[in-house]
Amino acid sequence: MTKREIYKERLSALKRDSHGKYTNKKFIAKRLQSDNTVRINVNLPEDMDIFDPMAPAEYGQLNPEIYRYIEEQAYFVPTEYDITVNFVGRELSPVQQKQVETALRDHYNMQVYDKLDDIHSNRSLGLFLLIFGIVALAAYFFITLFAENLIFHEVISIVGTFSIWEAVDCWLINGHHTKVELNNALQMALTKITFAGRSSTDK
Repeated sequence: MTKREIYKERLSALKRDSHGKYTNKKFIAKRLQSDNTVRINVNLPEDMDIFDPMAPAEYGQLNPEIYRYIEEQAYFVPTEYDITVNFVGRELSPVQQKQVETALRDHYNMQVYDKLDDIHSNRSLGLFLLIFGIVALAAYFFITLFAENLIFHEVISIVGTFSIWEAVDCWLINGHHTKVELNNALQMALTKITFAGRSSTDK
């Protein structure tokens, strides 16, 4: 069988064995709060290191398992919903709550600004490639009037066309992907943070 046939057969088998269509609607319905945010409960066992045991204390980084779990759960939450991250399982002092909140916000704020930098870089690179491609193609048409080196002509033509295509790739393909990532990072950076049902102070 071809890869396409294998794909169709496996998908059909999955649908036959499923009791209903898999969707994130059930996931949202179970976690949707009265304030229209989707709550992600994060259990903190007593024996768990809240902060990254490998990072210096002044870095203020949470245990990577906490970030991983939050992001796994947030993956199923559409970006039109706001998220509440609720830490349960153990009591944290006000100082610890503040440290956790700061660490979480700093982590996702850094991602937001990293994606903003990526968007700016993509735009700058795309503009450079577009200008370079236009100049190369203009040179190609100009040189054809005076030179007879067909190989040289083809090289310039290929370089110009490739540059313009890469500019389009920067703006449309990479640009769209980066904007999606930015939107996801913004959703995480603006999460509400609560502790065992008690809201932390919003900053």
